[in-house]
Amino acid sequence: MVMMIMTSDVETIYERVGKLEDEVALLRSEVDILKRALRNKIARYEISAIKRGNDIRSIID
Repeated sequence: MVMMIMTSDVETIYERVGKLEDEVALLRSEVDILKRALRNKIARYEISAIKRGNDIRSIID
């Protein structure tokens, strides 16, 4: 049995893909924010460890 795709179905597929692309972009930006926050937290920890006299290697670089 051969199924034919209607034009309206194709448009909804493209709309769904467009929405998914928007969602992925939003998630990427949120992940970038979390990465920066974690990087800052690690940097603060490393600075406080150095102030206490601990010899550490940076895990950020």
